[in-house]
Amino acid sequence: MSHREAAAGTVVVGVDGSEGSLHALDWAVDAAAGRGARLRLVYAMSLPLVTAPLGGPIRTAPSQEVSDAAAALLAEALQRVHAAAPSLDADTEISRIEPHHALIRAAEDADLVVVGSRGLSGVRSLFLGSVAQRVAAHAPCPVVVVPPTSQEPAARRGRVVVGVDGSVHAAAALRFALVEAERLRAELVAVSAWQAPEAPVDPFTVLHADVDIDREQQVARVRDWLLRTVDDARTPLTERVPVRAEAPEDHPAAALLAEGADADLVVVGSRGRGGFAGLLLGSVSRSVLHHAVVPVAVVHVADDTR
Repeated sequence: MSHREAAAGTVVVGVDGSEGSLHALDWAVDAAAGRGARLRLVYAMSLPLVTAPLGGPIRTAPSQEVSDAAAALLAEALQRVHAAAPSLDADTEISRIEPHHALIRAAEDADLVVVGSRGLSGVRSLFLGSVAQRVAAHAPCPVVVVPPTSQEPAARRGRVVVGVDGSVHAAAALRFALVEAERLRAELVAVSAWQAPEAPVDPFTVLHADVDIDREQQVARVRDWLLRTVDDARTPLTERVPVRAEAPEDHPAAALLAEGADADLVVVGSRGRGGFAGLLLGSVSRSVLHHAVVPVAVVHVADDTR
């Protein structure tokens, strides 16, 4: 049994006391309770490095005041957890390192990481947008980024939206989205956007009706392919998840943002069919992360975060 398999069943969430991290914490509580998983709350102090005589750099030790403040913050967060889910198994971790490193390290023993899209502002900032992006790019397990405008977990819309493009990354995202839709008792909306090639059209030889027919045929072909792709990805656990296929003529990021505007979750692969191997997050996943007003899950394939 691998290290990941032995440690499956843990949801990690970053906390820093900000309103954004509280939204992430609430989402993580709901996700852990729905999975019957353990919840781990991670607080990163981000203590500075100093150079030791005759040695390499080391982290400074936290003062008693800083240690007490960290313990108080986590105790308050645990109270929030137990108020929402009294039977949920939850523990805490305080790290001296930077937030993204702390969460990525914690992700080695987790099957899901949850982080707010933004945290405290100014010099006290911990979980900023850059942290969410780094964690989404480098964590070895799926990462859910929760925006501060996200709806409460209880106010579910019954929709999980996933981008599908035929890549291995999209296939991993689809499998994850099916499981999430089953957990949430939600409809899965599979989206595959397409764009007609730009080419000069002679208005005297091509009728608008012909163009419309071609578009209708393309939509029908993509929808049929989407439904077959979803069926191939189903397991006994997800065989009854209702599915709707959408094939908009649009840019993939724009299509996912539009379809997912009122969803419970938008799921994307870390890279798409045209992604470069050196990029840990593709342009579509980055755009969706930047602009979504609902939680976004970024799913990697094995070993592509290194």
